[in-house]
Amino acid sequence: MSPSKTSAGRWPRSDWARLTGHTVEVRLSSEHIMTGVVEQAADDGSVLWISAAGASTRRLFDKPTGYRVLA
Repeated sequence: MSPSKTSAGRWPRSDWARLTGHTVEVRLSSEHIMTGVVEQAADDGSVLWISAAGASTRRLFDKPTGYRVLA
């Protein structure tokens, strides 16, 4: 993971289990996938759910696929 923060002031996070309630950016490689609020995270930090907003539906992201989360 890149140690640099985003223009929104978010840093890469590996502790996904602690992000419930936080606004995060989800990225895959260098592509921005979405920004949203973490609704739920697995206790082991392997997956998290981003809550639905507007026309977007609730989405699941997992570390093994390569998603990165910045908060």
